[in-house]
Amino acid sequence: MKKFFAAIFGLAFFYCSTCAAYTAEGHLRITMLNVGQGDSFLIETHEQNILIDTGGVDSSRLLAEIKKAGINRFERIILTHAHADHIGGVLAVLENYHVDEIIDNGIESASPLYRKYHEAETKFTVVKAGARLDFGDRASFKVLHPPAALVAGGNVNNESIVGRLSFGGFVMLFTGDIESAAEKSLLKKNLYAVVLKAPHHGSKTGSTKKFVEAVQPQFVLISAGEKNKFGHPHKKTIERYLASGVAPEDIFCTAFHGTVIIETDGFDTTVKAENYFFGSTIEEASSGSEEAFFISHFLSL
Repeated sequence: MKKFFAAIFGLAFFYCSTCAAYTAEGHLRITMLNVGQGDSFLIETHEQNILIDTGGVDSSRLLAEIKKAGINRFERIILTHAHADHIGGVLAVLENYHVDEIIDNGIESASPLYRKYHEAETKFTVVKAGARLDFGDRASFKVLHPPAALVAGGNVNNESIVGRLSFGGFVMLFTGDIESAAEKSLLKKNLYAVVLKAPHHGSKTGSTKKFVEAVQPQFVLISAGEKNKFGHPHKKTIERYLASGVAPEDIFCTAFHGTVIIETDGFDTTVKAENYFFGSTIEEASSGSEEAFFISHFLSL
C-alpha cells in the first residue's frame, strides 16, 4: 500500500464547513476529533456518518468539531464502553443531531450517563465479537471484542468494543480503552491494520509489545488531552511504537497535533494534522535523534 504524509496549517484549510453530508463515492474519511482527554472518532463514507465514542461530559469541543466537519446527521453512534470520557457527549449529540442508531457492548453500567442515553428514542443495538457492521460503499466494521461471555463486574476498560474498519486494502483498528489482558485475548485474531487507534489514550497499561507487533501499524493515532493529569501518552508506550518500526512522524496525538484526518480510497492513504508539531520541533531535540524526541514525551510533559 502506498503511504503519504501531509500536514495542513490553519483551520481555514483544514475543515470545510460547507462540505456535503457524505464523502464522495469510493472515498473514506476518518477524523480523530480534538475533544481533550477523551475519545471521539468521526467516520464518513459515501452513505453513512458514524461516531465512535463521544468524548467527555464537557461536550462543547465535540459539538464544535462536528460543526467544523460539516456533518448534519449520524446513521450510527458506537459507544465502546461506559466510561464518561467516551460516552460523555452522547446526550448533546442526540439533542443537536438526528441519530438513527446507538450501538454498545450490552454490558450494564450504573453510570447515570449510560442510563440516560438508553432512555433516548432511537434504535439500540448490542454487538459482540463476530458481529459485522456495514458502513456502506465497501466499508465494513468487524467486531473482535468483547466476547459474548463477558459480563459486568470486571475491568470496564477491558469491556471495550474493539473492531477492524476495512475499506479496500485499508484497515484501521479501533481499540477503545483495552488494557493488556484484553490485548492478550485478541492475539490469536487477525489484528493487522494500517492505522492503530492507540488503546487507552496511549496509557502504559496497553499497547503491549506483542499486541503492537501483531497489529504492525504504519500510523498510530492517540487521543489525549493537553497536559492531562494522567501523563498520556506514556513514554513507555511511545518507545514500544518506535521499537516496532512506526516512524516518529507517523505517530499523532491530539494533545500536540490537534485534530487529525485520514483520507483513503482503499489504496492510497493520506494523514493530515492540524498542527505540524513534529516537523517544527524535531530539530530542537537535544540529541538530534527521533527516538530521543519522542521518548522525551513530545518535549512538553
